[in-house]
Amino acid sequence: MRTASGATAVQIAESVNGRRRIVAHVGSAHTEAELGLLVARARELLEDPGQGEFDLGLEPSAPRTRLIGRPGAAALFDEPGSAAGERGPVAPPRVVGTSSRVLYDALSAVFTDLGFDALGDAVFRDLVIARIVEPTSILDTGRVLSDLGVRPASEKTMRRTLARAAAGEGPVPTGTRSPSCASPTPRPGVMSRCACTT
Repeated sequence: MRTASGATAVQIAESVNGRRRIVAHVGSAHTEAELGLLVARARELLEDPGQGEFDLGLEPSAPRTRLIGRPGAAALFDEPGSAAGERGPVAPPRVVGTSSRVLYDALSAVFTDLGFDALGDAVFRDLVIARIVEPTSILDTGRVLSDLGVRPASEKTMRRTLARAAAGEGPVPTGTRSPSCASPTPRPGVMSRCACTT
């Protein structure tokens, strides 16, 4: 981080509730040598002797950090002879979003393997998967599905789907069950019952 005097500040920060909080200010560097020493000191402060490490057989390489260059005129393309090309390193990437799509796809495959896809109700499938991942209220089911990388249906649609399922209504007549659920002994490694409650 650049300071008002043009130096590069080295700080230890943490993210709390989506906000960055500075834990410690290690120092400010005016040369690359000072920056290297401050980064090494920050790494020492971050190391926890109680934290174990896996031996992956990799040789650690010394990180190389450069000073942040002076701000120049903003331009779409660098012009020959301009100082814009001499700016410091680009800011580190930031995570915009994550999802557990692999988990959703695996649970969807189990849902299909059990024969529940015969219901033909994608909202019911999503409700079952959300309840398996995190048993929570219907109000929070949308968040769970979003975390799985799926666009959730509206709360009203989810409530109507659950009401139809509880009343035995829906695309498949009452009494039609999956062969996997009808057998008294489940196959090894396969979930034998699915339940979705509010």
